[in-house]
Amino acid sequence: MIKVAYTNATSYELDTVKEALKVLFNSLGYDTTNPLGHIIKPGMRVFLKPNWVASKWRESCNHKDDLFCVITHPNVIEAVADFVDIALDGCGMISIGDNPSIDANFEELLINTKIERLRTKYRVPCEILDLRPLVCKDLHDYGDKEKMCAQMGDPRGYTQVNLSKKSLFNKVNSKLFRGVFKQRAETIKAHTGNRQLYTFSNSIYDADVFISLPKMKTHHKSGTTLNLKGLVGTIGQKNQLIHWRVGFPLIGGDEYSSFWQWVKGTFFTGVKSRGSWHGNDTIWRMVVDLYSGMILKKRGYFSIVDGILAGEGDGPFCPHSKKANTLIAGEDFLAVDIVTSKLMGFNPLKIPYLNHFIKNNSKILKEIVVLNKCEVRSDFLFSDNSYLNFVPPTSWKILKGN
Repeated sequence: MIKVAYTNATSYELDTVKEALKVLFNSLGYDTTNPLGHIIKPGMRVFLKPNWVASKWRESCNHKDDLFCVITHPNVIEAVADFVDIALDGCGMISIGDNPSIDANFEELLINTKIERLRTKYRVPCEILDLRPLVCKDLHDYGDKEKMCAQMGDPRGYTQVNLSKKSLFNKVNSKLFRGVFKQRAETIKAHTGNRQLYTFSNSIYDADVFISLPKMKTHHKSGTTLNLKGLVGTIGQKNQLIHWRVGFPLIGGDEYSSFWQWVKGTFFTGVKSRGSWHGNDTIWRMVVDLYSGMILKKRGYFSIVDGILAGEGDGPFCPHSKKANTLIAGEDFLAVDIVTSKLMGFNPLKIPYLNHFIKNNSKILKEIVVLNKCEVRSDFLFSDNSYLNFVPPTSWKILKGN
């Protein structure tokens, strides 16, 4: 039995968020005075990973919206950290951080979230970390590694994991792989045959407990971005993350959906939408790999999905805000993602990375127990209900099908 709970939260007022969390904890059967005490013990270091993909609304988007439909709201982070502090009981450490998009301005992010107030709030040390070893100072240089600027990155270093034959890229021709940077040789070298490398940030990978705090949001390359897709933010070497295969399907690529789209994108409209369609057969494999690599680390896991103000349409950077007024919680990242995707009104089987796990574990949907205010929703995952009825990304209309 894998429990996932969801509840209503009408605003980001800290007291409102904390009361909603108490409802979730009660639904999951947790202790009322120390709800995270069965996961977190005094002396542990607990890592809280929000979605900090951006520091401000991107000017390249064709509309202006609220930054907090893109990134996790700081009051959700603070509310969870308050309960972590109770569990640590004055002994241990709280780490909060991410490997944001390479062009995000971390100082700007700190200002816009006001998250630095947490450094001195708790009885234990609380650190706030930018885990990126490389950053992009000018968005015009995005994609060119030679123009990136080096910085300290993770103070605890990085751990390289070779998934080898367990990787979903193991038997895929690597010649067309494209990572974050146009320097594809580095990506190809990291993902050829039994060499399937991912370099995790140690502040996350070596933490005693990992708490994921993703935004409820759509993604134009993967359908949704929640816990599993959010694991991109655990990786220090961004060019190991394969986003698409260059070209179009007839030549083995999925950068564009057809030859004519490739012509249009290559010679006329630039590079904004590469890999942004439901036929991207690459990025879901990367997401599966990241989750497979992460759960090799046996420890406590917990997730709270921030869906109070969510993002629909063309996420991750340019969604339209949606007042979903919802928080979702559970200890199994995969189960939480399945439930959240369904709650968004999408068919989890139409999201390739979720479909992979469901097809390879036919019992998982029956093992998930969905709770709303302590009431078991036995038909939740099998209902035709569109629930929150999110707008899918462009070229992802299939998410709404049965």
